[in-house]
Amino acid sequence: MTKSDVLIIGGGPVGLSCAYYLLKSGRKITILEAKEIGKGSGSGNAGHIVPSHIIPLAAPGVVTSALKWMLDPSHSPFGMKISLDPTYLSWLWQFASACSQKNVLRNVKPLKELGRLSAENFSRIIAEEKFNCHYSQTGFLNIYKNEASFQAARHEAEFMQKYGIPVSIYDKSKIHEVEPAARKDVIGGVYFTGDAHLNPALFLKELGERVRAMGAEVHEDTSVTGFASAEGKVRAVKTRAGEFEAEQVILAAGAWTPIVARSLNLKIPIQPARGYSLTASAIQNMPRQALILGDRRVAVSPLGDLIRVTGRLEVGNYNMEPDVRWIARLENFA
Repeated sequence: MTKSDVLIIGGGPVGLSCAYYLLKSGRKITILEAKEIGKGSGSGNAGHIVPSHIIPLAAPGVVTSALKWMLDPSHSPFGMKISLDPTYLSWLWQFASACSQKNVLRNVKPLKELGRLSAENFSRIIAEEKFNCHYSQTGFLNIYKNEASFQAARHEAEFMQKYGIPVSIYDKSKIHEVEPAARKDVIGGVYFTGDAHLNPALFLKELGERVRAMGAEVHEDTSVTGFASAEGKVRAVKTRAGEFEAEQVILAAGAWTPIVARSLNLKIPIQPARGYSLTASAIQNMPRQALILGDRRVAVSPLGDLIRVTGRLEVGNYNMEPDVRWIARLENFA
């Protein structure tokens, strides 16, 4: 049996970041990863670091918009599993119940502080460890072709300004100075100057290599099958490769966290959500900063000699089979 100070279940962004800071504090760390560390959705996302995102996803109007989008599934930026599973239905009910202005106002300040700390830690790790992951602090620009969408974004930006988020609003006369790559039919944009972006795959590769070099014991292709506990505390983590003992356990398995936690009789209200990304060689007219095509809710990320287009949010389904319609849509954007 292997024993460590802290055992971390999951080798994604959260698990590796926990390992990094715990190793710096002198702890002996073991990481168990069901597949490969630094892979999966953690490496394939848009790579946006957005402390400006202080409005929770559960906000007024979200449920109505989601229902409208679902009427056109081949073009909708949102999708969800249809299921009568009680756990899933309970989560949906809790989410819908949280879509209120009261909930937004209650969570704005905590989300702002969490976003600030997260952005600062990204910047600090990359600078101190000299990671080469195309990290860029050039801000985050939302651009619009539709007047109604632009005005809604303006209203949201003005709300964020009241809470100290650095944001500039540009109309058609200025937007092309900020982003020359924007098409002529773009009528305006909202620019969050305090945001950043990076290549998430490179960041996680560098971070994974660093925690190994710092002494972390990493076990890939090692799924958790159960726990040994006593007196209300986990004493060991069971896998097909054997048992791993630790003083403390961190559960950082992403969407699989509720499944792993079942044998501990823990009900964690997390549902899986996935998106689609397409990565291609850099184009001639690359954007200056990370973009959101606001009318279509598609992200565009310049990643050095690559460009990544990301879109769609599908909730509630662990099925990894992609929807070919959305791959085709992203190819059109690329």
